[in-house]
Order: sequence, then C-alpha cells, then structure tokens
Amino acid sequence: MMKEMMSAGLYTAMQSAAVAAYPNEACGLLVSAKRGKYELVLCRNVADDPVNFFVMDADDQISAETQGEVVGVWHSHTDGSNKASDADIAGCESSELPWFIINVTRNYNPDIETDFVISDVNVIAPCGAVTPLEGRAYAFGVFDCWTLCRDYLKREFDVSVDICAHLHIPNWWNGDRDILTDNFSGQRLVKLPHGTPPQKGDLFFMKIGAKMPDHCAVYVGGNLILHHQTNRLSGKAIYGGMYKKCTVHHLRHKDLL
Repeated sequence: MMKEMMSAGLYTAMQSAAVAAYPNEACGLLVSAKRGKYELVLCRNVADDPVNFFVMDADDQISAETQGEVVGVWHSHTDGSNKASDADIAGCESSELPWFIINVTRNYNPDIETDFVISDVNVIAPCGAVTPLEGRAYAFGVFDCWTLCRDYLKREFDVSVDICAHLHIPNWWNGDRDILTDNFSGQRLVKLPHGTPPQKGDLFFMKIGAKMPDHCAVYVGGNLILHHQTNRLSGKAIYGGMYKKCTVHHLRHKDLL
C-alpha cells in the first residue's frame, strides 16, 4: 500500500528533484491534497553537510502542511544506495510516517547513454525500531544533543519533550534567538537553583562555543552525563570540569520533581 502512494508521476518528480540537487541530497514531503491525490512537495535541504544528510527547511515544512495532510517523507541519496541509514530509520520512527528513498549516481560508463543512474524507491515504515543511546553517529535533527535527551527521558521515565521547529535550523545558536532557553518551559521543564544536587533525568543546558546555550546533556547518575556533541559519537562523560563550568541551566521535568 505504501509503495502504491508513489505513482509513476511522483517517482518522475522525485527523480528530477534528485538530479537537480546532485551532489546534494534532495528532500521533501508527500502530502494528500485535494480529491485524495498525493503530491510531492520539495523542501530546501539546509543541512550543514547536504551531500550526506538532509534537514528540511522549517518554513518549507510549514508551507507543505498547508497544502494537505503530510503522509510521507522523501529524500535522495547520492552515489551510494537507496538503503536506509541508521539516521533514516531513526527519523522514520520519530516522524511516525513512511519514508521514500531513492539513490542517484553519476554515470561514468560510456556504454550507457545517461548522465545519472537512478534506483527504484525504497520504502521504510515505522516498526518500533530502537536506536541505542550510546554510539550514535551525529546527524543534526535526528541524532544530536536534544534528540538524545528526548529519547533518554522517554525510554527511562516515559516523559515526553518535543522539538520545536526552530531547533531544526542548522547553527541556530549563531543567530539572535536563544531557542533552547525560550522553549524549555513549554516542555514542562523547571529551572532549578544553582547548586541543586542532580538526579537521573535532569537536563543541563551548556554554552560551549556560542553566545547562548548551544548544547544539552542528561544526567544519568554516578556523576555522569549522556550527551552528543557535534560530529562525535554519543556517549557518557563525567559531569565536571568544562561541562559543569559551561552549564547555564539545570532543569528537571515536572513529572520528576
């Protein structure tokens, strides 16, 4: 049924978008528009590394939602395969939508008269896959510091915190709006007084390399935090030294007070 959502016309549109974006990944949403027809909506890829990852522009996502119900996510891989990556699987689970993936490869075979070789569509669907909290490869918006804290709270305490659209904007911490600080109260997170002994599930917002908090970590007990720094694997670290010095907010979810 999910593969039937991708008609020949939509597949052609997806191919064209993938070729036009090459060597970057193309991305967008599948929406159910008027009379039950599906439409492919192209979103700008604003990832820091658009050749290997995609992050859909937040405004483009909002615009797509005005065109109809979002029923799927699509994107292209380049010079590889249409096999879903770990980040794709995690993103699919998080979105609770099917994902449609194609691969576009530049053709260097003189016997084939085409500039690009394009795969068929690989469709993946949410299936309850669980990604380990430690050892995740960094992928902004899918595997990063905030999503790690979110996943830990959900798994350990069944506590839900959301991701606001602005947190999908790469390098937002170099802008003028303090996104983390502006949004934590809306997630039922309470700021604790300085010096409060931490307990499992507490969050620390840190200012490491920006003019505002640009990193967060979750306390897991034993004087350890779990966090995910840019372009590193997620893992534990001792909460002391630089991390404690850089902490600007100590937060606890209301359900854990």
